[in-house]
Formats: sequence, structure tokens, C-alpha cells
Amino acid sequence: MKPTVGIVGGGILGMTAAYRLAQAGVAVTLYERAPDLGGLVGSFDFDGTAVDRFYHVVLPSDHRVLGLAEELGLGDTWRFRPTRVGFYGDGRLFSMTSPKEFLTFPLLRPRERARLAAFVARCQLTKGHDKLDDEPLDAWLRRHCGRGVVEKLWEPLLDSKFDGRYDDLPATYIWARTRRMGSTRDKSGREVMGWLEGGYQTLIDALEQKILALGGEVHAGATVDSIASDGGRAVGVVVDGRLRRFDHVLCTLAPPMARRLLSPGLAAQAPDDHCRYLGVVCLLLRTTRSVSPYYHLNITDRRVPLTTVVETTHVVDPEKVGGHLLYVSKYVDPGHPDHEATTAELEQRYLGYARTIFPDLRDDEIVSSVVQRARVTEPVHLVGGARRLPEMFSIPGLSLASTAHVYPEIVSGQAVMGVTEKVVPGILERLPAEQRAAA
Repeated sequence: MKPTVGIVGGGILGMTAAYRLAQAGVAVTLYERAPDLGGLVGSFDFDGTAVDRFYHVVLPSDHRVLGLAEELGLGDTWRFRPTRVGFYGDGRLFSMTSPKEFLTFPLLRPRERARLAAFVARCQLTKGHDKLDDEPLDAWLRRHCGRGVVEKLWEPLLDSKFDGRYDDLPATYIWARTRRMGSTRDKSGREVMGWLEGGYQTLIDALEQKILALGGEVHAGATVDSIASDGGRAVGVVVDGRLRRFDHVLCTLAPPMARRLLSPGLAAQAPDDHCRYLGVVCLLLRTTRSVSPYYHLNITDRRVPLTTVVETTHVVDPEKVGGHLLYVSKYVDPGHPDHEATTAELEQRYLGYARTIFPDLRDDEIVSSVVQRARVTEPVHLVGGARRLPEMFSIPGLSLASTAHVYPEIVSGQAVMGVTEKVVPGILERLPAEQRAAA
């Protein structure tokens, strides 16, 4: 008889874990509360056309994502393109795409540019993160970049990304981001970004078909009420009031949501959560023309209280998504007032921010718009985070694996698949011995 594993969460982590477990001979059953699979990387119907709910990109160095797509028969559906990176500062747009533009970047003085260049090179040459994990980010940046670079560049960028709170972050944040993005540049120095036709949803849909073909079950629109326990051990999940027993349960929700599903006996054994979390508020515009010359726009002018503006159709084929897509985004604390604001209020305000940057954007060029929100999208690891990563297997019969286990990498599809590579072998080891042999 096959061992059984119930999986809570149909995002990329849950789906890849279900696929790998099914390949290993496990009878998997996956539950996703939303009516569609994919979670934050999924697509939605935007006036008749499927588009990414939030902006996502794949880099040429994302070997796990590329390898899985190839394995699923999707290897010929990639689209990679060189992109441009911009900054909005002092009320003006600047390109920072090529090495020449880096060396003439007008927001910094020549000596400050030189220190920034040396800092970026240092990050690329630093292979390990052990010494950086206990290093406060602000002090580290000031030591290696100088006050001018920090105040003109890093402070406003960190303020925009972390909703004004970044004093407790480790140096690994900038180190990891610099190393990841440094791997994307072509010979001319431009960043190269990729898109799978149909977005990550194409990958999710292919995973679903493979899981079903291997005898697994996938239930979208199914709410897990709780993770059931007996004698301090997880024994299954309660779905729509009914208990479904499993030999093991994998919960892929972020710790704040996962804890709500645990019975008191299981919650007492759950690992401490040392992370803060960020949510996101995003106005998505479909337009008749390209609005931004850049794929990704960094915003250092804090009179515009956004994190970024991303025009994904510099990589995504506009014909496939019904026009040009502009994501006007702000990362916020889960308790930020924008989570409670009306859609009309947010649309008016965020469109105003976009027009501050791009004043020539006209109403008749906006085909459609929608506001997307998520209270918890990304963990924020604090100084010393490597020693405080939550234990995946502290509760008998239950594995807790989520984006909270992504460290020191930046959260991405590539990094989340790395979590899958850690949790799946652990689950297989914990299945009853006779059932492991059957699998």
C-alpha cells in the first residue's frame, strides 16, 4: 500500500513537492483554498486575458526553474530578452543599464560611483554569507559605500522596499540581491530576463497534469479548516468539516497562516517564527503603448511612495496579454492602511503616483486596470537569521516548509524550489519504513 501525504497549499512549493513525492511513489493529495492553483505566482483573468497576478521573472541562472520546465516538456516556450533598468530620483528618470551609465550615474558624485562599483565587485567576489549574517545592514553599507551612497541610494531604496523599517536587517539582503542580479547580465552589461509563455501558471498547470497522471489528487477551492492531531502527532487534515487521514502532512503556508491551522497540541510544538513579513499593494494597468522605457524602475525620490514600477511587457509578449502591462507596486507591512482602503481610493492614488513619474500617460491609453493586494508575500529575516530558520520537522507527522526557509537567497521561484529539495527527502525519511519500501 502506498504511503499517503496530504499537502496544504497549491503554490509553487506545494505543487513541486507534490510532483516529487508522487514520482517517489507516494499517494499525494493537495488542497488549495483559492479556486485556482499557483498562489502568488499564478495568473488571473484580466478582462478576458490571463496575466500574472503579480510581476515575476526568471533569470538565465535559475537552473531549477529551467530544469523543471524542460522536464515537463516546456523547454521550448521560454522567451529571454535584454532589459533596461531605471531610477527615478530628484523628479527625473535615469537609466542605469550599461556599465557606462553606471559610471556616469548623475545622482552620485564620481568618488561615490567608484565606491559603489567597488562594493558591487566585493559582493560578487564574496562567496559565503556566514560573516554577513550577524552584520547589521546599515553599518555594513556605510562602511563599504560611504555616507553619500547610503543616503542618496540605499536608504531610499530600503525605505521603499521595507515600508520604512530596515534597521534590523542583516547585510545578507543586499549581498544576495547583488549576486543574484549580477548573474543576469549579457556581454554588453544589460540584464537579461526571461518569461515562460503563459507565465508561471503554465508550469503550475503542467505540474497538475503530471501529479494527476501519477495517481495524485489536486483539489482547488478546498479549504483546510485545521490540521488534525492525536497524541501530539499530526494525523491528517480537516477539509470542509471532514477529517482526511494521511501518514504525513506538509503545510506550505507562511508561518502566520500555518499556525492558525494547528491544534493546541501541535501549536505547542511548532517552531518559533523570527521573521517579519511584507505584503504588497499593486495597481496593474493594461495600456495601448509602452509607458516606461525600463523593465524595472527603482524609486529613490520618496515624494513618490512606491517600491517600484515594472513594465513586464519588455519581456512578456504584449500580444499574448492584450497590451502593455504596468505594475505600480508598493511593499507594505501587513497592517498598513492600504490593505483596508477602498479599491477606488487606491486606484486613484497609485495612478497619481504613476503619472508623477510618467506625466504623459493619458486616460485614453489605459485599456483596463485592477488593484491586487496580498497581506503576506515575503518573509523578512533579521540579523542572525541563519541561526533562527524555523525547523521543518519539529512536529511528528507534519512538515512545515515555506518561503520562511528561503535564506540568504532572495525569494523567487528558483529559491522556493530549493526549499522543495530540502523538505521532500525529509518527508520520505519520516514515512513508515514498510511504506517507504512500498514506495
